[in-house]
Amino acid sequence: MPSPSPFTLRLEANGALLYDRRAHQYFPLTAAESFLLCAVQEVALPKALTHLTKAVGASEAARTVEQLTESGELSAEGQFTGRVVDSAKVAGAWGAPLVAHLGMTLACNFACNHCYSSSGKRAADELTLAEIEAVIEQLAAMGCQKLVLGGGEPFLREDLPAVVRSADAYGIDCFVHTNGSKLTAKLLGALSQCPPVALAVSLDGPDAETNDAIRGAHAFERAMKGIATLAKSYAPGFNLSVTITPKNAALAPKMVELAHAHGAKVLLLRPAYPAGEAMAEPGLICDRDTFARAIDLARVRARELGVTVDAPHPHEQGVPDFEGFGCVAARVVMGIDPRGNVTPCLNLPENFTAGNVRTAGLLKLWRGGRPFVSVRAQTANAQCNSCRHYDTCRGGCRVRSLFAGNGLNGPDSWCHYEPKSDSPSPSPTQTESRP
Repeated sequence: MPSPSPFTLRLEANGALLYDRRAHQYFPLTAAESFLLCAVQEVALPKALTHLTKAVGASEAARTVEQLTESGELSAEGQFTGRVVDSAKVAGAWGAPLVAHLGMTLACNFACNHCYSSSGKRAADELTLAEIEAVIEQLAAMGCQKLVLGGGEPFLREDLPAVVRSADAYGIDCFVHTNGSKLTAKLLGALSQCPPVALAVSLDGPDAETNDAIRGAHAFERAMKGIATLAKSYAPGFNLSVTITPKNAALAPKMVELAHAHGAKVLLLRPAYPAGEAMAEPGLICDRDTFARAIDLARVRARELGVTVDAPHPHEQGVPDFEGFGCVAARVVMGIDPRGNVTPCLNLPENFTAGNVRTAGLLKLWRGGRPFVSVRAQTANAQCNSCRHYDTCRGGCRVRSLFAGNGLNGPDSWCHYEPKSDSPSPSPTQTESRP
């Protein structure tokens, strides 16, 4: 097993990415930076610098060395201690996923009305620890450095700490989501020996009345006991995670207060998607304006209390870090369910399953799995193509587009269409069925 390094350099067809475990982020590199980091693995720094100087000039070469040394990618001895991963070109996507979501189990002791995975009972054919470790090995070989562990309830698997340790040994950062009810001092002691980057406890309200209406009887009491155990027995700290619905959005400031009162490092807000159990209760599915309002309310209280809020505000979208139409599914993100089924997104319907890790390699499925190829093949419909928000929106979430009846390449139900100044307003598009 390779030794963990803080750095993984991914050589992509359109550039280079450096994953830095100190910041838990991918960063784009210049051509000069990526050349130098690769070159010093083969030759001494002076020789590598000579070649770089011929290509970019002395001042740019010197600046590159200074920058890489200052940020730590180049050691004092002029070496790059990380590893290099070559990624073949994949049309419309990164050469390998940047983030993988893995469902640890379908077992869950709660019954959340918006559960995307419709969890409850453990499946008989769930991945074993050895099979999960094989998945982790493949992710590392691909240069996928972020692994999100969910469920069901992941702490119903006693081998969760072993999964995090295995990922850490390969230099992969883990992010764990839990309902908090199964957290014991013993289990947290084992986890704290090699902790995930973040451990988030899910709540859906600041009190039992609001929370339990969505997550089941006594869920709030049980989660709060878990939070108390975290505060007492888990030095790395924890986050709170809230799924915003029309029923709890106005209470976002109260969730900020709860996070502050119990010492959560971050309050994460995410919208309820039209997937899993929420399909049977559409009143829980969050619309764009409701989510934006919840974030705005939370931010006001967060500034007053000094709480960090992590929420993707729909009015503040930047340019996506992928090419093409659609969302991060199949372009940035891969999902693996507890039975090993691989999909562009765990919120997509079952017919988007590309294959299973027991019979196909992850990289092969990422590059050529039918749903992955189909999602990437979508082009902007007339409405999206004529919208002035297209460069940032790119059509939006494919799950919401399908739910709205707009097909795989239709507009997201969160669409905030505004025509470009030189474009006529088209009729709403409803095209192309699921793959």
